[in-house]
Amino acid sequence: MHRRVFVTMAALAGTSLGVLQKPAFALDTDAANSAILDRYVAAFNAHDADAFAGVIAEHYLQHNGRAGQGLAGLQAALRGYFQTFPDFHVQIDDRIFGGDRVAVRSTMTATHTQPVQLGPGAPVFAPTGKHLAWGAMDIWRVADGKFAEHWDENDFFGLARQLRSD
Repeated sequence: MHRRVFVTMAALAGTSLGVLQKPAFALDTDAANSAILDRYVAAFNAHDADAFAGVIAEHYLQHNGRAGQGLAGLQAALRGYFQTFPDFHVQIDDRIFGGDRVAVRSTMTATHTQPVQLGPGAPVFAPTGKHLAWGAMDIWRVADGKFAEHWDENDFFGLARQLRSD
């Protein structure tokens, strides 16, 4: 559904340099999408893979190649991540909302207590006990009140550098 927004001079009155404020329906969407993100982060930091059913669509489309498709694929991947990193934590550094999209810049932290392999054919890093931190950027598409599609980029080069035992 497309909505047209008509701007009048009266609408610009009182705004800084004529910058428009978001329409009310956009603020409602942003608030709803922020709440979904907050529930996602809470489930992640609680390591509660089952709680993702409340924020991830059944047919979730994953574009990163590391997690399986759908809610079940994501939950299986997360259970593996939480087993590998028992103190895995995400902190949202920036959040941006636009229509049906949620974009975040985050910092991931964990302690390297288990063997880690960053991908098929990649070396296995033996546990070092090091505290790790790396950045990530995620974009989700929201549909029917849940995350329905996901793209992400992680600083795995920086993570691999930290995983080395030297």
